[in-house]
Amino acid sequence: MTTLTACPSVPSTVWAVPRSRAALDTFFRGFGFTTEADLSALAAWVLDGYGAQGAQPPAAVALARARMETWFASVLGMEHAGPGLLARGRAAFVLCDGASRGARLLTRASAPEDFVKAARAAVPVPAPAQVSAVMPEQQLVLWPFGELLRRWWRGASPDVSISR
Repeated sequence: MTTLTACPSVPSTVWAVPRSRAALDTFFRGFGFTTEADLSALAAWVLDGYGAQGAQPPAAVALARARMETWFASVLGMEHAGPGLLARGRAAFVLCDGASRGARLLTRASAPEDFVKAARAAVPVPAPAQVSAVMPEQQLVLWPFGELLRRWWRGASPDVSISR
């Protein structure tokens, strides 16, 4: 049984299991946030409305992912929606150094227009999926004139392919 305790870095209105808070801190450090104030604000932003029930680490990270995907969809636009939005959004966020603007960038109603333009320009282009294929056999021809003569000579023989 897990007992819920108030995490001192999260406002008293939000209860967090300490392991959940550690999982959220790890998640948001991946975006470049390092200060305790930013991490606390982001944990409160994710767990807001979850109430005194508390969230276990997987549920807390799932909530954080959902919140961030929703935020990225609003900032990057619907043309980037779909699978991989979180990864592409994180890359754009890190490239634009969004963490330097603090947690307020994520928690406010809308992102500043200059950040939106910079983030949309920084979204990496998705690469096509890798597909395995067989490379065709290649032959090394050291003497092209001799190969030409061989092909000509073999072409004169009946029922013989000139390619071999």
